[in-house]
Amino acid sequence: MSVLVIATIRDEIRAELLLPLSRAGVPVRPVADWESLCRAIAGVDTRLVLVDSELPNLNPALLDGLARSLAHNPRVRVLGGKRPPLIRIPATRRAAEREVERMPGSAAVTDADREELTWFGLEGQPLDLLGRLAASPLPLCVHGERGTGKERIARWVHRLSRAEGQFVVVAPGQRWERIAGRGTLFLESGHKRDVGEVRAVAREAAALGWRIATGTRATEAPTGVDWTRVVIPPLRSHRADIRPLATTYLARHCQRMGLPLRSFDRELWSLLAGWRWPGNLRELEMFVVQALTQTDARIIRARGLPDGVARLLRPEDEAVGQDIAGFEDIAEARLRDVIGRYTPGPGLTLHARVMDAAERALLRLALGRTGGNRKATALLLGIARNTLSSRSKALGIEATVEAPEEEKAGE
Repeated sequence: MSVLVIATIRDEIRAELLLPLSRAGVPVRPVADWESLCRAIAGVDTRLVLVDSELPNLNPALLDGLARSLAHNPRVRVLGGKRPPLIRIPATRRAAEREVERMPGSAAVTDADREELTWFGLEGQPLDLLGRLAASPLPLCVHGERGTGKERIARWVHRLSRAEGQFVVVAPGQRWERIAGRGTLFLESGHKRDVGEVRAVAREAAALGWRIATGTRATEAPTGVDWTRVVIPPLRSHRADIRPLATTYLARHCQRMGLPLRSFDRELWSLLAGWRWPGNLRELEMFVVQALTQTDARIIRARGLPDGVARLLRPEDEAVGQDIAGFEDIAEARLRDVIGRYTPGPGLTLHARVMDAAERALLRLALGRTGGNRKATALLLGIARNTLSSRSKALGIEATVEAPEEEKAGE
């Protein structure tokens, strides 16, 4: 099977690329030094190398020459800065995914994909369903909550259709570049993406040779366009699939990280089965990754998890998680008009204004709950007291109640 090598020492690049690219159906091999990179590229199963331009001791000319001399002809792309003669791509998930799709020997749907699709909760035989969607000439509309895998389903349909060209993702509000071509244009879901925008882009892009797919959290497809549809149910509606999905993710990421196969203890399996998973498959996979990276036990126990991971499954936090998810939807709906009216200019950026407004509201409410007690407020929010003090001052918020004497003594 083809292998993708990511060569970097920077955590931010690994965080951006490692997990989403491992989902592409090929093993990902991370390396962090020049010697390991040379050994990895010489492996006959290596087909694509993404190398950080800031990798210590990187010799671009030597690396390019080595790649050209090998019979398996691996492609080498440099992430970020220019390092001739290597071809540069942006150090972003989207750019890297496009490179992965062009990897020689990449299967439309791999054995790992087939296994995971079994647990998506789709009706009937999932692969047959995706095959029918791929054969349809109509635009595709994928319905589902956040984290259910709408983009992944659309990407699999694109591969099964054997369509020429790229799979291009357009975020809500992002301007679509009008270019002729062939491929699939995926209109990423938002809270309530403007229906007129979807119709306009769908018709315009189809006229230029693109197939359209969209993801939506709404129960109905946008009107004005004939769609072929697929609905992905939330994970809580097919709880029997939680354990096999988590087992699949454990096996996948143990392999990706070069770890021996691990498992969860009975108590942790029970917690997984009882959690509602408001973030659906994405939340479950991220939980597995965090559990693997924050403990080295062969059997991962609920009581042995770091607090930051374990609290994700505490029943008392479920209502809070649902409330925050609802807040996100409300905020997105309110900000839609702001985005539509805003014109960039001097002074605070729109991002800074929105972040300050949200943080100011959060701090006011938290201080109100604790009666202005800084120590209790910092504990409630999970931040340092110094951070609370500096942000409160910057945002024009003052604690109205003096800290108790024992708190002052500890400062």
